[in-house]
Amino acid sequence: MGGPPPTKFYGLRDKLAVWGLPASVLSDNGAVYTAAPRNGRCAFESELLSLGITYKHSRPYHPQTCGKVERFHQTLKKHLSAQPAADSPPALQVQVDRFIAYYNEVRPHRALGRKTPAEAFSARIKAKPERNGEALARHYRVRHDRIDSSGTVTLRYRSRLYHVGLGRVHKGQRVLLLVADRDVRVLTAEGELLRQLTLEPSRDYQPLG
Repeated sequence: MGGPPPTKFYGLRDKLAVWGLPASVLSDNGAVYTAAPRNGRCAFESELLSLGITYKHSRPYHPQTCGKVERFHQTLKKHLSAQPAADSPPALQVQVDRFIAYYNEVRPHRALGRKTPAEAFSARIKAKPERNGEALARHYRVRHDRIDSSGTVTLRYRSRLYHVGLGRVHKGQRVLLLVADRDVRVLTAEGELLRQLTLEPSRDYQPLG
């Protein structure tokens, strides 16, 4: 079923609560989806991992791999170009939501035997997530923070507060912390990995390596 990618990964679980967990997810190589080119793992990838969902991404510069959603985007753009120009992002979102509802629930598709995507989706047996051999953390969470003037962020682990050093050069920057037991990764809002460490419970301040 078509639809624009989520702009905030932390809304993913809300969508999955409606549609169910897929066995795998395929995306392109946008920074919001994968940090593989930076030898890391972004928030979206970690969220899928925590749910046991296999993640796959297309070959760089090969949009044909994601051809179905690319074709949907083309249809959406043609529809929006025929509508009155939206005067604000909320107004544009209303137009997009209206089109997605029509595309999925009203408009029959020849490739689906004149069924709507919603009808075809409801009739299928759903694949379930399978663990890919990587054990899930017992303690997993995601939190947003801002680096303070001394170049650190705070992190509470087992009711104790720790300070994670990132460097004064990053002060004031908003970051995302991905915590899996004592494994901690700190990413920028754009998905760039700033630091990865294993928390040392014996030290209040986790110095730069």
